[in-house]
Amino acid sequence: MITAIDTNILLDILIPNQEFLESSLSKLEECAGEGNLIICEHVYTELACQFNNAMEINRFLQDTKIEVKFSDIETFYEASLLWKSYQAKISRQYYCPNCGKQVDTICSHCNYPLNMPRRVLNDFIIGSHARRFADVFLTRDRGFYRNYFKQIKMI
Repeated sequence: MITAIDTNILLDILIPNQEFLESSLSKLEECAGEGNLIICEHVYTELACQFNNAMEINRFLQDTKIEVKFSDIETFYEASLLWKSYQAKISRQYYCPNCGKQVDTICSHCNYPLNMPRRVLNDFIIGSHARRFADVFLTRDRGFYRNYFKQIKMI
């Protein structure tokens, strides 16, 4: 089994995030025991700022047996189509990143549009990469990814 890992799982361990450290580490170890672990180049880039130099992050990845699997043209193209779809919807819809439920982006009192957090293109590349190259995707953003990548098994 190949597991793609989202940045948030690794940051939970590296920073560490006390709220999620134990569960993220446990799930990562479980996935490592069941097969290969991969990240895409965008997760690598998001992680790199936690290290003093490239040698340190590369050593971390080697020690944890996480492989950087580079995206291909199909991954980028799929991500671009999903990004375009997302851009067309963001003024009208917002989905909870935890449960995936659609929530209002308009104030119920005065009808003012609320400034909700927005997704970046990297999120769509990471999801497309996981769908294309992995059997399972390990992330804490299951609500978001479920809406755009229904084919991915997530843990």
